[in-house]
Amino acid sequence: MSKSNLDRQDALNLAKSPTIENKSIVARKISAHYQEGAFSPQAVKLVEDIFRIMVRDTEIKVREVLSECLKHCSDLPKDVVTAIINDKDSVAVPFLQYYDSFTNEDMIKILNMPGINKQKAIAKRDGLSAEVSQYIAERCSDEVVGELIANEKSEIKEDTFDVIVAKYSENEEIKQKLVHRSELPVSVIEKIVDKLSYRLKTYLMLNHNLPKDLATNLVDEVKEKITLSISEEYSSDTQIEELVHQLYKANRLTSGLVVRSICLGDLKFFEYALVYLSDTPIAEVRKILFNSQADFMVRNLLRKAFIPKSVFPAIFSALKVIREIRFDCGRSNRKSFGHKVVERILSFTQNNDELSPDDIKYLVSKIN
Repeated sequence: MSKSNLDRQDALNLAKSPTIENKSIVARKISAHYQEGAFSPQAVKLVEDIFRIMVRDTEIKVREVLSECLKHCSDLPKDVVTAIINDKDSVAVPFLQYYDSFTNEDMIKILNMPGINKQKAIAKRDGLSAEVSQYIAERCSDEVVGELIANEKSEIKEDTFDVIVAKYSENEEIKQKLVHRSELPVSVIEKIVDKLSYRLKTYLMLNHNLPKDLATNLVDEVKEKITLSISEEYSSDTQIEELVHQLYKANRLTSGLVVRSICLGDLKFFEYALVYLSDTPIAEVRKILFNSQADFMVRNLLRKAFIPKSVFPAIFSALKVIREIRFDCGRSNRKSFGHKVVERILSFTQNNDELSPDDIKYLVSKIN
């Protein structure tokens, strides 16, 4: 007989010395057999009567052990379940989070009980239904809603996300949990993005599959924030490289983003993008880009960075403009510098197919 089996000695020990330890041993063993369905129908009734006695035990430790043991059982007697969920948090919470025989109706009743820890335990349950998730979003406190959002295994429909966004658009903790949820509808992202901090926008950009325009706009915002937050003397190389590195690691450093950056005159971003995409040192990249007599070297660098050949003309046009006007605009007027680049690029490309319609629309929006 294995150590996990309930034997005559256990019963004798319990009868002789009903200590917390002996009660706990019996609770663990009979719970394990009950979960496995190892008892006869007659024995099941006896065991359930033992559970009824234990859920009323004066020692909370015994009730905690019993709750922990029973949380993975199914179809327990209703009165036993009721006794556990109405007990103190240390007894009830583990059971509420894992007991798998609760119906949606049962869980909604529990959510109406006093005690936020019990409500949070429901919000943490695996496979929480859309119905219960919606009830939490509509009726529970922000702490419980936060647990729901953080629960990756909960089913949350778009309408429920809309309720959350409407109620908690100014709640930083809720917004953080939304952004950190692995799956978030694009429509929800679009509704909250303007209310996110710089840090959360950066996380969103790096960790979610966003539509092209939204992703590009977020990158622009992050770059602008970096530019404005540093001194001109520092030149922003370190922070720009850090941003590019993060985008590269997150597989967000797309060729479209790289091309748009140079067309907006964002030379540093473009340079560091080529560094990571082509595995070429920054000094070598800069030497190649500003050697106007060696366009073939630029082409080789772009090929090495897997930039599509179709956009080479736009890049060369942008580099030509930058070479011509880089000294016309003071370093304190980066926006004006970028606008001049865009205007020149558009004038060079308006009669051919060097830029896609989407790219042209995007560049036009930048100078409007």
